[in-house]
Amino acid sequence: MSDLLESSIPCNLCGATSIEVLSTVDRERKYLRTVICKACGLIWTDPRPDEQQLRSYYERSYRLKYKGTYAPKLKHVYRAGRVAADRFSIIRKHIKKGDRIIDIGSGGGEFVYLLRQLHYNARGIEPNEGYAAYSKKEYNIEIYSGFVQDFEMESGLTYDVATMFHVLEHMENPFGVLLKLKKLIAPDGRLLIEVPNAEATCQAPANRFHRAHLYNFNNATLSRLGIKAGFEILDTALSNDGANIMIFFRNAPGPGKTVDGRIEGNCNDISRLIRRHTAWRHFASGYPYSRFIDKAVRLVKEGNAIRGFSCGRDILNYYYKRWISAL
Repeated sequence: MSDLLESSIPCNLCGATSIEVLSTVDRERKYLRTVICKACGLIWTDPRPDEQQLRSYYERSYRLKYKGTYAPKLKHVYRAGRVAADRFSIIRKHIKKGDRIIDIGSGGGEFVYLLRQLHYNARGIEPNEGYAAYSKKEYNIEIYSGFVQDFEMESGLTYDVATMFHVLEHMENPFGVLLKLKKLIAPDGRLLIEVPNAEATCQAPANRFHRAHLYNFNNATLSRLGIKAGFEILDTALSNDGANIMIFFRNAPGPGKTVDGRIEGNCNDISRLIRRHTAWRHFASGYPYSRFIDKAVRLVKEGNAIRGFSCGRDILNYYYKRWISAL
């Protein structure tokens, strides 16, 4: 790691430009400079493509690159359906019947479809053209094909709940997106955000930084960003393996607060953890082996689960019916 006086863009949380370089390669071993703000600990890619390049990438190329497909394959539908069921079990205490729910970055539409099956008034926003078109055609659900930054709600209409699962890290201006969501969400409405944890140690050190992840958060920076945008924290959770952070926010009445984005000591804590997370320490832990076994078992189960099905809707109808009956 080395020091650099300034970044090409100010920190999205605190506005500082003094940074430290954490890495110069991504998980594919290609050049990618990742930096951390010395004042608050927010992590981002610097420099980065311009806005138009990023939009074109997420509209057309992102799913092709990381999923190898323009629209979800059956194994992706089944996998996302199981994730959707897990997500509902987590958020159900924060939602109630009659809530208007919007899922931002709705992917193939599995979570929105589950909510509709449970009689919630739900819709989604998805920028990827292939996945948005698939979800609308396959499940007959309401999906806005585009970016949340461009989404305009009907006059006077707000949402009771907004969800963002693994979306905020892809945004070129996370704080600006949260300000947009403050307007979309009703006063006292809820916002659920889940992002990868910058302090996770379950993945190999060489796989920590991802070209598609423009920002990396820990609990402190994500919490402070939400508070700065005018939200209050209701609850926080960490996945069992420490890979993901989930925060439930409440849309506090009034404008966003004047908040000092600086978080003393956070940069040093994150940098120290990343330095200590060496390949030797990682392979001396149980994570690489348990993750390999879990993935192998999952692939076998997925193959068995989708056998005999010809479309995503039939897969979700079959498994959602069984899961809902057990609620």
